[in-house]
Amino acid sequence: MTIEDRNIIWLDLFPFLTYQKKKKILELFGKGKDIKSSFLSNKYIREILADDEIAKMSNMLDNQILDRYIEKFNSDNIIIITINDPRYPKLLLEIASPPLCLYCKGNIQLLDSVSIAVVGTRRPTDYGVVTTKQFVKELVQNDVTIVSGMAVGIDTIAHKTALENQGKTIAVLAGGLYHIYPAVNQALARKMIENNLILSENSPNVTPTTYYFPIRNRIIAGLSSGVLIPEAGEKSGSLHTAKYADDFNREVYAIPGKITSEMSKGTNSLIKELKAHITLSPDFILEALHINKNKNKIFDIQLDILDQSILNYIQTEKKTFQEIADFTHIPASELNSVLFELEMNGLVTKLANNSYIKT
Repeated sequence: MTIEDRNIIWLDLFPFLTYQKKKKILELFGKGKDIKSSFLSNKYIREILADDEIAKMSNMLDNQILDRYIEKFNSDNIIIITINDPRYPKLLLEIASPPLCLYCKGNIQLLDSVSIAVVGTRRPTDYGVVTTKQFVKELVQNDVTIVSGMAVGIDTIAHKTALENQGKTIAVLAGGLYHIYPAVNQALARKMIENNLILSENSPNVTPTTYYFPIRNRIIAGLSSGVLIPEAGEKSGSLHTAKYADDFNREVYAIPGKITSEMSKGTNSLIKELKAHITLSPDFILEALHINKNKNKIFDIQLDILDQSILNYIQTEKKTFQEIADFTHIPASELNSVLFELEMNGLVTKLANNSYIKT
């Protein structure tokens, strides 16, 4: 590990340091110099830092303290990739403010894979759930990695759908890796690090705060070839990700929704203002990525009369299990099997309250 790498990791131990302050400190001391060795004697440091910040950092100048942190991260299988590392993702180097360091757990080979960010509302409607699952399933079946932020709602659906379809996915966290947020997704994070990836630009000990979430979104956009927004309200944080994507010359794809839906106001507005491509099918994204559809992963599913009648019945709006049972007049045990088979084949989506809708 180089002196430059150690300098970055040391600065990351202080959550009060903004990205801009870290950059200024690194530029002040230059390459090949251990910041800690001349930190207090540098007369220009007070132009960057307040007295209380200097005091806090002065207590951490011992190299052994930094060594213990690095050893701890390594023992927890956290892979540290600084901006000087050849493993640093090439797409991320193109953005205006690339993270100085990435703290990763899982499969870092995904960092240079073809990827699409999928972000959206934390309160998706049934329509948002269905479209997210449909698009993510087809994208991962064609070897596209899904990048998202592990927030509740669209983010979580995107990650889980990728895993359920043996696809690849990356979660970019706002806080450090020791503070999975939201807590309800801790099991999801453990599952992802088996073959997929979670990462953060913040040191593992850093707790997530409201400050980190919007700036985290630049990494989601920067890692990806484009950003897909299935559903978003007019004040959704995913619109910030879309703005970053536009700034970084990434494509933005939005799925149109009902004009009466509050959760589609953001996506519809992006389309209206020509800030996103109107996207009606995953094929549109695959064509933009110059990906030939993987026909080996498209199966010819044989449907009988019962299957087709159920699909026709739930085509335009969700129906509860009981409503479908009343419509088909078949025993509950048999209907369970039929619906399960249709769900496994990706033809129906199970929603909350034991409801179903055609995918």
